[in-house]
Amino acid sequence: MPLNRRTALIVALVGLFAVSHGVIFIRLAGEAPALLIALARVAIATAVIAPFGLIALSVRTELPAGAMRRAVVASLLGGLFLALHFASWITSLERVSIAESTILVSLTPVWVALIDVATGRGMPNRRLLLAIALCLTGTLVLAFDGAQRLDGDPTGLLLAVAGGLFMALYLISGRKARTVLQTSSYATLCYGTAALLLGATVCALEVEVTGYGWPTYAALLALGLVSQVIGHTSYNWTLATLPPAFVAICLLGEPVLGALLGWLYLGEPVSMAAFGAGILILSGIGIAISAEIRQN
Repeated sequence: MPLNRRTALIVALVGLFAVSHGVIFIRLAGEAPALLIALARVAIATAVIAPFGLIALSVRTELPAGAMRRAVVASLLGGLFLALHFASWITSLERVSIAESTILVSLTPVWVALIDVATGRGMPNRRLLLAIALCLTGTLVLAFDGAQRLDGDPTGLLLAVAGGLFMALYLISGRKARTVLQTSSYATLCYGTAALLLGATVCALEVEVTGYGWPTYAALLALGLVSQVIGHTSYNWTLATLPPAFVAICLLGEPVLGALLGWLYLGEPVSMAAFGAGILILSGIGIAISAEIRQN
């Protein structure tokens, strides 16, 4: 397997580990409203990456104007979809159970596959489809385990569904942009757009941004630096090499590692259902990695 593809697989797993810490940081920032959490996540990441991204953009003058224009548009659309993903998903966690939100947001690889088929890119290979099926079976186990906590909130359920769809569109937009732009340039445009949109929404809705304790702000800072700068940016880097469906499958490992990290950091118990679901999801991720290795 080519070195750059092997490196991409490693980076994707690093991204998975970093993104999985997001649920811990969100829990620790629990007194902050969902929109503020979403804004802080992308705004902090933008502030860190923008200096590098702007420099990289300024030196990419050899590219045809049309290719650059399409890449910039794809990046801005990625920022829109990222803002919508965080706003809808984090808000859904305030309205429905974690299990409900998890199963619906975890439909991302299915959305990616359907969009690829609809746009003529074809179906994923059989091993990738098997990986998707195993991962989704695992999330169904998680959802069944949490069924007793159903609160019947249709808005929350729709927000979770929307969160998965917007994540798929975010990954697909990133695939288009990363064929032209360096990771730092794409992340600057994408995260910056998301931050502007979420910031405007926070201002319009007069969301309170001050008055919280320092642990909340520390958790928000960690969320931006670890889960977004390291986590999402790692995924965005791999999109130049790996298909969005594979990256989406890696994202399905987030609730599993999140549960394990919750047990490790916060002492939250892991149920037998969660343990079984974790085996299914991690098996799916393993098959997806194997499919990528066999393909090259």
